[in-house]
Amino acid sequence: MDNYQNLSKVWQKVSTPCISYHKKMKKTIILFVCLMSSVLLLAQDVESFVNKQLETYPQSRLLDIYKSCFQDYMGAEHLVADRQSVKAYLDQELETTNVDALMPWHYEFCGIDGNYVRVSLKVIKENLITKDMLLDAFIRSANERSSEHHPSLPENGRVVTDECEANGGKRPSVESWRERWNVIIGVIDQMGVNLPDYTKDKLFLDSILSISKYAISHSPEYREAYRPHYRIVERGIFEKEIKPLLESKMMVVRMAEIEVYPQYLEEYLKAARNVGAKSVEKEPGVICIFPNQVKEGENKFRIIEIYRNKEAYEHHLTTEHFQAYKQGTLHMVKSLRLVDVSPLDVNSMPMIFNKLK
Repeated sequence: MDNYQNLSKVWQKVSTPCISYHKKMKKTIILFVCLMSSVLLLAQDVESFVNKQLETYPQSRLLDIYKSCFQDYMGAEHLVADRQSVKAYLDQELETTNVDALMPWHYEFCGIDGNYVRVSLKVIKENLITKDMLLDAFIRSANERSSEHHPSLPENGRVVTDECEANGGKRPSVESWRERWNVIIGVIDQMGVNLPDYTKDKLFLDSILSISKYAISHSPEYREAYRPHYRIVERGIFEKEIKPLLESKMMVVRMAEIEVYPQYLEEYLKAARNVGAKSVEKEPGVICIFPNQVKEGENKFRIIEIYRNKEAYEHHLTTEHFQAYKQGTLHMVKSLRLVDVSPLDVNSMPMIFNKLK
């Protein structure tokens, strides 16, 4: 028994360091896997962003990809010290910009993670929000740097430094941005995308970053093709203050894809025509409810619905004629799919409807 106890003690002394070593190795391996996964995730995100950028803006150069990624990470290029000069520049831009020349979107998220949002001046031109509201959101976004969207690596698995938190929520340093851009450009190099002046743009970006500069303009090709007129707003500010207003005032456009059971075809045709006509006649906020029958499938329908805003759409759902349609056709409908869409050219709509007169 004594020999057994002695052997047990010896084994504990020998095995304890081994167990401790293996635990440390396990932690190291887990950390390494997490780091590799984060790099892979970033690579996938970069590829997805670049492909989307080139699909949406085929005239883009590397400069434009860089600018969107920079805005996503750093926000606006400069702090705003003089509100009046910024307001004067916005006034001038609004005065010289034709709403028809602007991109069709009202806003788009920047770069890979969407920490910041490009808000088009169209939202002012179309009276969706006031000039002062956008100006205020832009200035606060430029001057107040929130660390909320830039957590450390273990929290979101992305290669983002803790520079923002280390600086008390202020703008990350040029060095941290340069490190991030090096990762992004490495992925783009591997993608082998065919961008005009790629080598030239890459060398130019390297040269400005090497002297701690970072701000650039869109490429001439991008400006000529897309007329970018927007202001950068931090995502939290945008989603809390601006987005709800836009959604409440923007037109709601959707396509209802409906299939009815063949035995109810005639009944449904009558009900669809009736609700469309009554909605347009009785509801000021209903611009169009236009039922269409699919030629190659007579029991399938596509209904184009256009409402003046979200409030008009929500009111439509409460009306007597819609509720009668909904309850009366519930047993007739085999499938229903609602597809929300964004009009590419809202300003052409009056011309379309005027041609029907």
